[in-house]
Amino acid sequence: MQKEASFKIFWILSFLCLLFFVLPIVYMFIKLSAKDLITALKDKAIWQSIFTSFYGAFFATLIGCILGVPFAYILSRTNFKGKNLIESFINIPVAIPHVAVGIALLSLFNSNTFVGKFFSFFNISFVDTIYGVIIAMLFVSLSFVISSGLSGFRSVDRELEMVSRSLGAGPGYTFWRITFPLAFPSILRGMVLAFARSLSEIGAILVIAYYPKTAPVLMLDRFQQYGLKSAQPITAIVILVSLAVFSLLFYLSQRYAKT
Repeated sequence: MQKEASFKIFWILSFLCLLFFVLPIVYMFIKLSAKDLITALKDKAIWQSIFTSFYGAFFATLIGCILGVPFAYILSRTNFKGKNLIESFINIPVAIPHVAVGIALLSLFNSNTFVGKFFSFFNISFVDTIYGVIIAMLFVSLSFVISSGLSGFRSVDRELEMVSRSLGAGPGYTFWRITFPLAFPSILRGMVLAFARSLSEIGAILVIAYYPKTAPVLMLDRFQQYGLKSAQPITAIVILVSLAVFSLLFYLSQRYAKT
């Protein structure tokens, strides 16, 4: 009886947890008028901001994979002094307020620094440009790729790699034909989370790249300038688009993991 009572409490708490996630979004859609939503659907600025968000998130995730997957592999297969400390650095973006991230990035990538001047030779500026959006998204999402990749590589049986090498396969062949495919489901989940995290970023972007406006920045603008009623339609559109894309990516990642 005591055990059954405990499980009933767990069910109640689980329901409250789910309700906390769902209720604010559902209530906002209930309060939203069809006329305001249709007007928002015709607003080119909204669709441009959504495009900017997805464009930036795509390249931030792509760069994150190029940088993060090899890093995760090195961490999973080598031992060296200070490794635990380096692994702890992976989660730094989670601990740092994202406005602070934006200020730190702006301090490093503005046009007066060596880094900023270096990139200026390639006509790349990070202040109020799409490049600034991308590096802000990259900073806050890279840890998801690394952590997931690290988990994936560590789950691969090392004996399979040793057998491959003993049969004459080189390290490159072993990595691409055995290690990477087995770790890829975890890497793919990290990519999905990194993409979603990039889409939702606002704090760092506000500091380093207010323009071009991403969807979260435009939502904040509408809320500050015109109030809650004006911000609700764009918020609804962004939520619907983001959930649709995230659900598709999550479904594909789950389906790949089962194959």
